[in-house]
Amino acid sequence: MHLLPSRLAANTTLNAIQFGVLLLKSYQFQDLVGPVDYLNTHTHSFLDGIAPPAIVAKAPNITWHYISEYNDFSPITASSGPPQIPTTTFNQTPTLDYLLIPGADIYHTFPVEATKFIQARFPELKGLLTVCVGSLHLSRTGLLDGRRAATNKVALRLTVEQGQFQQFRNVTWVKDERFVRDGKIWSSSGVTAGIDLAAEFARVNFDPEVNQVASEAFEYKANPAQPDAFAYILDGVDLN
Repeated sequence: MHLLPSRLAANTTLNAIQFGVLLLKSYQFQDLVGPVDYLNTHTHSFLDGIAPPAIVAKAPNITWHYISEYNDFSPITASSGPPQIPTTTFNQTPTLDYLLIPGADIYHTFPVEATKFIQARFPELKGLLTVCVGSLHLSRTGLLDGRRAATNKVALRLTVEQGQFQQFRNVTWVKDERFVRDGKIWSSSGVTAGIDLAAEFARVNFDPEVNQVASEAFEYKANPAQPDAFAYILDGVDLN
């Protein structure tokens, strides 16, 4: 999108949000770029020159922190697209408001340092977001025990068919919603549902006028949690 000349000086302290993104080996590219780009469309820096000053003034400033699960600066290769360069490490990451975890391989296990990082940072977070099988990964930390969550339905069905569901049994998996919020954990089902999760996150946390302008700029009409057109994938699958 071509932006008009800026009419407002950037205010880096206005509605400042620190948003972490955990980079997993071979993560699904869309799991990350969909929600991140959608949310970033709501920011002060993006809307400046697009929206009226009164609306821009209500937009958040988001600082993105890309954190490798291996706690170094080696490029992380996704399912497609260019390698992602981490911008920080576990020790250098500032206090976060939110953390996003995209999905990788179904049975991906966080390195010990990554698990400790997530568990240690969880109390300070205002919200933790997972996309696709990111919730399966998160379940291994124990933070989803006893909670409702969504995940990729094909992946969840495969864990049952392959006899691997036992390790995910402590979570109440929701079969018929594109995204779920339980407390401060937000989870989406497969891949594109991550954008719908981001839209719901924006609806709850950002100004309505900001959301309207961002939605129009992105030309995206978000799907609600229900009905879920892909709920049939889990028909007959026993998740008890």
